[in-house]
Amino acid sequence: MVRVQVKEIVRQNKDAYIDFLSALVQTDTQVIGHGVLGGNERAGQEIIRRKLQQMGFQIDEFCVDDEKIKKYPGANLGHKNDGRPNIVGVRKGTGGGKSLILNGHIDTMPFGDREKWADDPFSGQVKGDVLYGLGSTDMKASLAAMVLAAEVIQTLGVRLKGDLIIQSVVDEEGGGNGTLACVERGYRADAAIVGEPTQLHIQPAHMGFLFHEITVEGKSLHSSQLWEGVNAIDKAIKIYQSLKELEHQWLMTERHPLLPGQTINLGEIKGGIAGSVVPGSCTLKTCLHYQPKPNEPYETTRERVHQQVLDAIDRVVKGDEWLRAHPPKVTVYQEGFPFETPVSHPLVQKVRDVLQEVLQEEAVIEGMPAGCDARLLAGFADIPTIILGCGDPRQCHCIDESVPIDQFLLLIEVYANFIISWCGIES
Repeated sequence: MVRVQVKEIVRQNKDAYIDFLSALVQTDTQVIGHGVLGGNERAGQEIIRRKLQQMGFQIDEFCVDDEKIKKYPGANLGHKNDGRPNIVGVRKGTGGGKSLILNGHIDTMPFGDREKWADDPFSGQVKGDVLYGLGSTDMKASLAAMVLAAEVIQTLGVRLKGDLIIQSVVDEEGGGNGTLACVERGYRADAAIVGEPTQLHIQPAHMGFLFHEITVEGKSLHSSQLWEGVNAIDKAIKIYQSLKELEHQWLMTERHPLLPGQTINLGEIKGGIAGSVVPGSCTLKTCLHYQPKPNEPYETTRERVHQQVLDAIDRVVKGDEWLRAHPPKVTVYQEGFPFETPVSHPLVQKVRDVLQEVLQEEAVIEGMPAGCDARLLAGFADIPTIILGCGDPRQCHCIDESVPIDQFLLLIEVYANFIISWCGIES
């Protein structure tokens, strides 16, 4: 009966819900320099704060503090945090129910070349059954759905037994500092949902990632006498080939039921100054994605994968006289743990049941091939977590970003029904 009532409330308020999402998309919340140079999240956070206050949520507004988050591995320090507040709304339950965190980020990446957009990046315009604009999929639609699901419950006139916590965080695009600040502030719950776009698929796991910078030294001189020099690019290519052999080994031996194979991408290579000069240095920047391991701490998995990379490089060094005398410098300059909540966990099963009731079809359970803030809630706050949102992840960070209206409205239904099911309501 409650599910039918939720559906009817969403139907009746469809236009108002779309207008709320459109207002969020029309508000510039871009990060600058991946958050290092700051961000414009405040105006968007004002919209979220006002809506939560209107519903009677207790509001906690606070900025990221490097001194407080630096204890967490993978914290991205040195970002400009002033004027970029997190907004956390708390609705205390009456007691006897389970608590829930709904987590979404308000920040977006920059829109790039405005001339390539069919309409203004901040138009928030609806054409047919699609809403267009920067951040519509990544991830203002899911964040709006979280807030509006709480409004649906308020409209129903029911009281939740468990606490409901809605986190609108900053600086996710800069690495997740906003959610780290929520963890450090002590927010915990019996479960959490992160609203990254999943096309209404349940994602209880995602990959970890490690960015390596590998700097190789050579001996520079005029190319007419190259035999007297040492070509740093040549040496770097040997190292890269060894890393690709490691990737091949992973693809043959490492399996996960929800996630793709482990990969290493060479994303940047810099070396040399001219075609007539033997390059005296070369730097490779790589990004590898790796899987979580059942019953293994994330830190242990990370160390094992990192060591495999070092071993692959060392095999080249040991077989090369120059590199033995001039070993390459290897550093990790960005990283994030993987995470996994077992499919058998009550959170996953309960969300699956709600999805199937709302969609009237089999729910899809899969893994996320990238990473997101779910790892922070699961890894550092020890909260059973899943990823569930609307929109196609291929729309993230792209020209003419958009989100289907029907998915957005269905997600409001899903969130509202799950909140009621998980937190419980007073009879």
